[in-house]
Amino acid sequence: MAGPKRNLAIFDIDGTIMHSAGHDVSLFRQAHARHMPEESMAAHWGNFSQMTDFAINNEFFDRVHGRAPTNEELNAIKITFITLIRDAHIARPEIFSPVLGALHAIESLSGHTDWAVGFASGGWEISATYKLETMGIDANAYPTAFGDVHADRLTLVQSAIDAAKVTHNRDAFDHVVSVGDALWDVTAARDLNLPFVGISSWVSREALTDAGAHDVIDHYEDYAAFKQILLNSQVPN
Repeated sequence: MAGPKRNLAIFDIDGTIMHSAGHDVSLFRQAHARHMPEESMAAHWGNFSQMTDFAINNEFFDRVHGRAPTNEELNAIKITFITLIRDAHIARPEIFSPVLGALHAIESLSGHTDWAVGFASGGWEISATYKLETMGIDANAYPTAFGDVHADRLTLVQSAIDAAKVTHNRDAFDHVVSVGDALWDVTAARDLNLPFVGISSWVSREALTDAGAHDVIDHYEDYAAFKQILLNSQVPN
């Protein structure tokens, strides 16, 4: 039997609920640079075809070595990356500050009878869950999908939706909304035929609307307005 949760909001993390997008990209590159020759970084880093940590890591190793990373290589980079994330958060916590009103919006929405909340981050689980933890969010309390196995945003978001169906014992939700901050989030929502709400904390409002997003907000301070926008949200053009 279906549970009471009829609607679902799937949130990205970096740039969507936390001001961490640009810093995360920089630290991710630094983590790889600690384990790879500088000439490999200069020649092969950038212009990746898919934007998840899994896809970037695999594509980079294929360019350099003609193969995927070994488990040992991958784990070493992950350990370096989370160390850099934690050190950066201790030194400059403001660069990982929540988007205004984000925590209240997530807590209020997930406590609402009609709404369920999930997270779909292209980042590795070890870093994504740490970022949520710094906001006071226990990732284990929510359906999630992370960029450890997903090469593209479509399968990532769909995996989070599928996890939410299991968590809330539903075959489907009446209204599923993707909330994201990047152009690839707009594209994924369009390709999945999902309503989308853009957060212009990293990419500009104009860039998101030009990409096809109908609803773009700067923050979540007005929770009542945000909830109404979720209900009325549309699939990107």
